[in-house]
Amino acid sequence: MTNTPEPTDATVPAPEQTRAGLSITLAVGIVLLVLFAIFAVQNTERIEVEFLAWTFQTSRITMLLATAAVFIVLDEIAGYMWRRRRRQRKVAKALRRG
Repeated sequence: MTNTPEPTDATVPAPEQTRAGLSITLAVGIVLLVLFAIFAVQNTERIEVEFLAWTFQTSRITMLLATAAVFIVLDEIAGYMWRRRRRQRKVAKALRRG
């Protein structure tokens, strides 16, 4: 006999729930994509950007996308560091217990 726990009904999602969740996610993604496309078409004018010693011109949508990308990357880095710290604390706590 092995001591591996068998999955219970609470840990295994039902196939219907998985498909419904995917359909909702897909629908929300499509709506957001359409809204973003409309936003991009309406914000094509060029703007002048000044940052430290640099000055350059770019379209407004390019600047907004670049800003969003920077913040997404920073968010992912912060999330990774938080999850790593939480795992380390969990391991340290388990080692203290014995």
